[in-house]
Parts: sequence; C-alpha cells; structure tokens
Amino acid sequence: MVNESSGLDRRTVLKGAAWSAPVLAMAVASPMASASGPTCPPCLTAGVLGGITTQAVVVGNKGSLAFVGALGLDSRGCDVTLFRPLYTVLPTEATLTMSDNSTHTATGLTAGVGTFGQLGALPGTLLFNNINFGSGTYVLNSNPVRPTSLTVKANVVLIGLPSLIEITCPVTLTYNFSVWGVGVVTPSFLGGAGTINFTGTATAA
Repeated sequence: MVNESSGLDRRTVLKGAAWSAPVLAMAVASPMASASGPTCPPCLTAGVLGGITTQAVVVGNKGSLAFVGALGLDSRGCDVTLFRPLYTVLPTEATLTMSDNSTHTATGLTAGVGTFGQLGALPGTLLFNNINFGSGTYVLNSNPVRPTSLTVKANVVLIGLPSLIEITCPVTLTYNFSVWGVGVVTPSFLGGAGTINFTGTATAA
C-alpha cells in the first residue's frame, strides 16, 4: 500500500511540473511583449508647400528675413495605420545659410500640430535677424548676398496605434533655395539702407 501511494505521488508531481513549465515561460514572455512599442518612422521628411517670398528692410546694411507657410513636414509616405492622425511638432532650432556662407539662427520658434499622412506647413514664422546685406543693386540672378538653404531641427510627437504609446521622434529638415532679390541697398556712407524683395523656390534636400 505504501509503494502504490508513493508511485501515485511521483506521477502527480511530474504532471504538475510539466504544466508549470509553459506557465513560467508565458510569465517571462509577457513583459517582453508588453515592452515592445512604436518606433519612429523613417518617412518624416522635408516638404515644400509653395514658393518663397520674403522681404528684407535694410538699415546700416543689416536686415531680417522671415519664412512662413512654404516650408513643411511631409508624412505622405507613411503608413497611416501606425499612428493617430494628429501629431505635434516642436521646432527646436532653425538655421539659415546665406550665399556668403554666414549662418543665422531663428528666434521665436513655436509649436504646432499636423495630420499624419499629409504635407503640413511648419508652425509659426521662422525669423532670422541681423543678416548682413551688402550695398549694391539686387537683380534676378545677381545678388551681393542671398539665402541659399535653411535647416530645421524638430521633435515630432506621435501616438502609436493600437498601443496609444506616445513617442518623440527627432527630425532634421533641410531645404535648398533658388531665391533671388530685387532692390537696392545704398552705400554704407549713405546709411546702407534699402528694401529687397526675395522670391523663388525651395526644394527638399
């Protein structure tokens, strides 16, 4: 009687051990599965919505340039099932390069929103101050100095589907300009003053 009872106990123990192994494996695997979440998509790129138009009012051979509405973030190549439609874009830095290789940093950057899967304009106005404009006549295809490119660094905040996990994706957006000004800036001894109207096109780099 003792031997039969011992045999039954051993079978019961072995059966219980066999069932416990998958349960343990599932317990270990579950945190790994839950830890996986959305990743930043590579499809967030620079985009252009229209032509470039900006004006410099020059005094003492110094002036400002502002860019609004034409430069954007393009997510049209993205899989729209991966994230919620509404995203937030937070520009952190914008740098304008002129034809004399001088660089200028934008002021007053503001946050905005966009629609995932579409081309949307960057928020606010990209304003660059204290730019040096050489004296002379500015005509199409011949400028003493002109803007040649602009680079924007931004954080794009996306909410994944179906997880609803929020992620922040840093992007660098570069735009090359074919922009020329028309106007006159007087010689420095006459105040280095004038107005220059720049127009042209931008392309995503």
